Amino acid sequence: MSSLPPAEGAAEPDHVETVHALLRQRAEQEPDRIALDIAGGGTLTFRRWEERSNAAARALLAREVRRGSRVALLFSEQDWIDYAVAYLGVLKAGGTGVHLSDGLPADELRRRWTETGAEGLVHSTGLTAPAGFDGWLLPAAELAGDTSPVAVPTGPDDLADILYTSGTTGPAKAYTNPHSTLMHGRRPAGLRRLDGSAPLLAPMPMGTPSSAMSASLMPLNSPSTVVLCPPDDVGAMGRLIARYGVATVLATPWIAQRMVAERLAERYDLSSVTTVAIASAALPASTARALRGMMPGLAINTAYAQGEAVPAVILGSFDPDRPLALGRPAPGTELRIADPEGGAVPDGEIGEIWLRSAAAKRRYVDESLNGLLRTGGWIRTRDLGRVGEDGDLYLFDRMADAVRIGGRLVSTLEVEGVLYDHPAVREAAVFGVPGPDGDPALVAALVLDAPPGAEAGVPAFLRDRLKPRQMPSAVQVVDALPRGVTGKVLKHRLRERLPVLHDRYEPRRAGTPS
Repeated sequence: MSSLPPAEGAAEPDHVETVHALLRQRAEQEPDRIALDIAGGGTLTFRRWEERSNAAARALLAREVRRGSRVALLFSEQDWIDYAVAYLGVLKAGGTGVHLSDGLPADELRRRWTETGAEGLVHSTGLTAPAGFDGWLLPAAELAGDTSPVAVPTGPDDLADILYTSGTTGPAKAYTNPHSTLMHGRRPAGLRRLDGSAPLLAPMPMGTPSSAMSASLMPLNSPSTVVLCPPDDVGAMGRLIARYGVATVLATPWIAQRMVAERLAERYDLSSVTTVAIASAALPASTARALRGMMPGLAINTAYAQGEAVPAVILGSFDPDRPLALGRPAPGTELRIADPEGGAVPDGEIGEIWLRSAAAKRRYVDESLNGLLRTGGWIRTRDLGRVGEDGDLYLFDRMADAVRIGGRLVSTLEVEGVLYDHPAVREAAVFGVPGPDGDPALVAALVLDAPPGAEAGVPAFLRDRLKPRQMPSAVQVVDALPRGVTGKVLKHRLRERLPVLHDRYEPRRAGTPS
């Protein structure tokens, strides 16, 4: 049956209880080791991180931040050091960090700080504070001062963060993140065994769950210096890899696709890279093959999770011949493939992917969602998948994206994977809309790496590789696909742009989706 228990090795010895206690420990053990290296923005050792976050905590306490206070953090893409200092300062003051992105529209920022109840906002010194915020404002430059330790009592049940989902199927949802969840499995004995290691490159967008991890547990629990840079500058990634001899690159599929499209290996020495770690979305097989062509011997490791379910995670090694194979549950993770009633379905059958771990649960700020998306400690991911004969979890599609055609579910991810094999296709997104006869139809939105008119050959290319029910009824060429802060394609915006299909099998051109 498709319900797997935790892997062996899930038992935990004593562990550090809070994120800031982990920072204090690293500062005592390795004060002069560089924790963060910012492309063009300096470095931060564990000693200075500890000292500066102490000063930040004192500045926040002077603003009457208390245990449980919610403090918004709004920083520009290059201000990683100030962000890391402010974030740990909030935690030391007993507060909860609300991570915001300056790339969000003003109305979305307003929705988030209102929904989370942020009473104050710490921001980049050079960044204009958003209009309409009625709490206190504190620029990062004012976080300096007394660096002696603060002694605000905090524990594992206190909230470290309020984070937001990526919002690929609708408005992003806020969820809480207690210290105990973040510290699940973080062992002091393991830290004492850390030794030198090649730098790790993390091109992360600010104000996301990824940035919160990059400015806390990633450097605090790693032997590697974390080199940070904006995710939009692929050329900078190439320069940093060559300069630092980076061994591991953290990437989303969108970053990986641009590394390939911009022929990074022809411009920079990438020979130090041994591993690319992929998360966030499905990686096209063609992209994986191209990455390995650029970096021979490359290992591509994958992690499948959802922010609300972490630390439950599925880990795997990417196989281009099985591009939707995600791997198996990590130690401490349980997996169930569930039917609509929540029962486990037989191996090989498609159902909803549920994840569970022994860690304290993250919860949605909107309590009504907790009842809908949680059952008996399980997190309903709203993704469809199956457990294969080899024991691996295979992703099928998002529940919101899978389309029922001719009585059978069609995976838009499978169709996209075939589209990426077409030499003219740079980006692809497949989604369902009502067809002219009222039945669901598939549309493929494409960004081409070819002269105008190349889309005319796409339907014939697909017919040789897809079943009839998988065939898109229309191909629409666009200038760019709409993407969220993390680079995920926002298919709901494509559906809004083309709510009903009027023509079948007719390649079309259009502008950039709004």
